[in-house]
Amino acid sequence: MNRSSILFVLESFFPTHRAGTEIYALNLCHYFKKQGWSVSVLISVTAVQDDYIHEDIPVYTFPVPPTASTKELNGLIPPRGIEAFEARLKMIQPDWVHFHSFGRAVNSFHLRTAKQLGFKTAFTPHLGGLFCIKGNMRLFDKRNCDGRVEISRCLNCLLQHKGLNPLLANLAGRTLSTLTQQATFQAVLPPSWYQASHREKELQRIATYADVIFAIAPWIREAFRANGIEDVVLLPQGISSVFFDHALIEHRPVHPTVHFLFLGRMHPIKGFHFLKEAWERLESDKTFHLHIITNPSGEEIDYFDRHKSWASSRSDITWIEGLTQKEVAEYLNNIDVLLLPSIAEVAPLVILEAATRKIPTIASDYIAMKSSIDHGVNGWLFENGNTDALKQQLENILEDPASIMEVAKHIEKPHSMEEVAALVMHHLEVQTVE
Repeated sequence: MNRSSILFVLESFFPTHRAGTEIYALNLCHYFKKQGWSVSVLISVTAVQDDYIHEDIPVYTFPVPPTASTKELNGLIPPRGIEAFEARLKMIQPDWVHFHSFGRAVNSFHLRTAKQLGFKTAFTPHLGGLFCIKGNMRLFDKRNCDGRVEISRCLNCLLQHKGLNPLLANLAGRTLSTLTQQATFQAVLPPSWYQASHREKELQRIATYADVIFAIAPWIREAFRANGIEDVVLLPQGISSVFFDHALIEHRPVHPTVHFLFLGRMHPIKGFHFLKEAWERLESDKTFHLHIITNPSGEEIDYFDRHKSWASSRSDITWIEGLTQKEVAEYLNNIDVLLLPSIAEVAPLVILEAATRKIPTIASDYIAMKSSIDHGVNGWLFENGNTDALKQQLENILEDPASIMEVAKHIEKPHSMEEVAALVMHHLEVQTVE
């Protein structure tokens, strides 16, 4: 069959942004191009920026205002800049438009626009914020949420998170739910009261206008199902092929010094502040070292600078920035345990990257980590946000380093991103034929 053209739509892309969503999309770009597809990327920009080429991939841009209004943020009006988005689609004329996560500059209004223009559409969420107005998928901050968007419950949960008494939060949640579902009040109610309603309508538009919906983790598929969206393709998680170079069939011998690694951007959602507190309070006569491979997160530079300063003051910590994927893969060869204290994740690839070296992970018991780690079997879990529990888990490892080798035996080889991309392509081609 004749190969098609595909446009990947994101809010940001390389080289200015290099988080998990961008890495995932870039791997798809390279695979599709290798298979003969015409591939390009479209991103939003807040300043005048020309189109450019990244790793032989054309990257188109469309302008959006530097800040979004509260009405835009809460879905009461389409994001400004959507006309420019529509113009770029008409210019590029792809067969497929594949959206990766929604935010303030690109959301389901853009998906609707693409579909109404006659393009085939696909959607892959990478953030828990699609289902949760707090973004952390923690129901009443006590347990993992099933992702069901029920306006009164979501507002109740948010109000409790902000410190309101549970009884008052429940009453206020139900009252606000009733008010925000009546069109007559939309002109007078604060836009922020529509946060949960916005999530509900986002999901409705996704169900209506996406030809294919991909879930990159089982819990995402279950969250879609909890909202009545059954036709979802579950994909395995995959990582770049560079991590399979020099992959290990068993964990390297653990030396007297146990080497821990934090790998990820320096942002509060990654929970590094919990790790910092636990590390400062460790009590062990064993030798241990913390390696930090990170990059600054644009909106949280103070958080980055504060923790970099702390790490620089300690002899038991190595701080590294700006490594390529190949360099990260090589660095993993000298690590014993990965640390993932994140408050929230969707499908953390670092667990899989470490798995190529048979490196087990200590992670918070957030829903995304619980779906891939069986506590005490192929890794360890601690209560989300509980510094004492993290400290205890670290000390348990230090007291029994042999447990690292034992747990490592049960770590399975992960899928490559090429395998995942092949599945994505297969489902798009099936839809094209239909």
